[in-house]
Amino acid sequence: MKRTAAGALLTALDQRVAAVARAVGVDVEESSDPGATAATLLPLLVARARQAPRPDVAWLLLTAVRAAMPSSADVLALRRDLELLDDEDATARLLADVVRHPLRGALELELDVVQGVVVNADFCARHDIHTGIHRVVRETLPRWSGDFTVTANVDEYTALRTLAPREVERVLRYGQESQVDPAAERAYRARLVVPWRGVLLVPEIPDTAFGPALAALAEHSGNALVLIGYDMIPAVSADLRPPVDAVRFGAYLTVVKHAASVAAISASAAAEFAGFAHAVTAQGLPGPRVHEVVLPADVPVPVDPAQDGAAPGGRPRVLCVGSHEPHKNHDTVLHAAERLWRAGHEFELVLIGGPGWRSEEFSRRIEHVRSLGRPVTHLGRVTDDELWQAFRDARFSVFVSLHEGFGLPVAESLACGTPVVTSSYGSLAELARDGGCLTVDPTDDDAVTEAMHALLTSPDLLERLRGEARQRPRRTWDDYARDLWRTVTTAREEQM
Repeated sequence: MKRTAAGALLTALDQRVAAVARAVGVDVEESSDPGATAATLLPLLVARARQAPRPDVAWLLLTAVRAAMPSSADVLALRRDLELLDDEDATARLLADVVRHPLRGALELELDVVQGVVVNADFCARHDIHTGIHRVVRETLPRWSGDFTVTANVDEYTALRTLAPREVERVLRYGQESQVDPAAERAYRARLVVPWRGVLLVPEIPDTAFGPALAALAEHSGNALVLIGYDMIPAVSADLRPPVDAVRFGAYLTVVKHAASVAAISASAAAEFAGFAHAVTAQGLPGPRVHEVVLPADVPVPVDPAQDGAAPGGRPRVLCVGSHEPHKNHDTVLHAAERLWRAGHEFELVLIGGPGWRSEEFSRRIEHVRSLGRPVTHLGRVTDDELWQAFRDARFSVFVSLHEGFGLPVAESLACGTPVVTSSYGSLAELARDGGCLTVDPTDDDAVTEAMHALLTSPDLLERLRGEARQRPRRTWDDYARDLWRTVTTAREEQM
């Protein structure tokens, strides 16, 4: 039994090494004896890595032997060995390292070397959670007509792998009726995917465990790494996030500084990432090129276009969307609502969004307000269709976040024709410029209260803002997908 397992590992090694040899132009003569192909090719690949002017061949060789993408320290160590050792000794040391650390890689898996565009959508593949970032991934990738390969990570977060059939559905056909063949799902066997002289797009925030390998890929592999830049809240507004977020984001910035391009979702996000890109020049690095690829606000046309902004009982609805976390500033909205209720104004406050950091405090406050008889409805997480209907049913929405990379609730409210009270700076001010909004200092209780009061009491103002919302220029997911694809496919040319 042990011999069979060892033979399977050697056969997988043979395949990985042969695939890499073909990618770098080394002739391959395969043997049926487990391990024989690798034994023949490894010294040749070591010699090729020594001769290469850049570290990309060394990176690829390490990935094949270990069945795991190396760290920058690993690549440096191999290149130093290549300077000091002959081919035989360098090969022996390379294999000895695998024997010492067998759990570091997926040694049983075979490998595909992929040129072109590779997309790592690990979280979307593994989970059915469907909030902001995941919506971006699932709305964008199915719209691409160009050739690309979607991957997830192996469980150790040391390499990329192919998707299982169910994962393909989560990423490319989310929300549709399942077409997965149970037999195909059972038969699925992962294969490693290694980008080579192409582009790797990471549209999510990668798992921290994957950071060192991803940074090394960006620095040494010759691939162009492209990231979607959502925001730098954990760094710029660290006081509004849990301390662990700053640590995780610091690890992520190690990846960002070696990336070829960042596709920022707003001008505000672009300014943040461009500032960081400039900062890393102090390390002698060029930093990533930052492109502004603004998110859309594309909502379907309602079946019933009528909109009255009132609950069934005739009481106006005020909608507040977003996870319950300090930087969303929902406490200010609740305080303004209480002031208006005490002043005798009739309206219902509807909250949509799931729990987040320190959400327990906010939940207790909601319960206290309800105990006073205030009309507060908390719907939690809802489907996209339910969300858009809630926007259409609202008289107006309130989103006075303290820091956002984009502000999708503002954009979607306006796309539904519903005015918004929002913040007067950053990405939210950008969204407000095309009309349909009242902007306020989100830290000013009086300003937030006065804006809500104005939209509750002034039909003329409300109708003017609704008209502005309907006249706003429309940017669709098709537009975003096209612009992001252009950014991804030109990244390699820009890097060269």
